[in-house]
Amino acid sequence: MEFTLQMVQQVLLYVATYLLGMAFAGSFLGRRWMGTVDVLLHRTFKLNVTIGKYLYWKHFCCIPNPPKPKNLRRPTGLAGMLFTRFIE
Repeated sequence: MEFTLQMVQQVLLYVATYLLGMAFAGSFLGRRWMGTVDVLLHRTFKLNVTIGKYLYWKHFCCIPNPPKPKNLRRPTGLAGMLFTRFIE
């Protein structure tokens, strides 16, 4: 199966359509709904939560109690405890 110019154009069209659809869904449905769905997917599939994701959910999506990463739930050492207090 050879990749032709037409196939490449179709793939690029599909990718662009998908990205435009997701941008529309994000602006139409709102940050909080998209963040809630993201939290639900992370809890369902038991994905690792990073500090960046936690801060995104808490401050940008305004999720009241997002799941915390392991190092924020049980900080080790004085620096970890201070960092956890600073984040919250």
